[in-house]
Amino acid sequence: MHLVVIRVSGVEFDPDGFTQEHRLVPDISWRAGQPDPVGLLHPHSGFNLTVADEPTFTQSLAKLRQWIQHHKLALQTLESWGGTAVLDVALDVSASDQTPSIVAFSESDLALFVESNLTLCVTGYPAQDD
Repeated sequence: MHLVVIRVSGVEFDPDGFTQEHRLVPDISWRAGQPDPVGLLHPHSGFNLTVADEPTFTQSLAKLRQWIQHHKLALQTLESWGGTAVLDVALDVSASDQTPSIVAFSESDLALFVESNLTLCVTGYPAQDD
């Protein structure tokens, strides 16, 4: 799994208005005060959108770069909509694998994230060992 998800949220954020205006199709969206899947109330509104899910990290990173370039203006307007964005890069982590999971971002990648108002998060998920 080499999943990359944009997570956008804000207390006063309007996820429906933002996604409609910028022609984005989120995986899921929610409003402040709505219950989440375990019944807790969301303190903010937001959405999650899968940007890449490719066989290799290199392929996912290439797709991510394209997506950001295509949607940079939308990302740069998030603050005016009351939202912030987190770029979540998922890694499979296996206790039985002796090779560590590593992702490396170039200086130009990091600059692109900053220009696009994206906060970077790398999340490890347990791998399905066969």
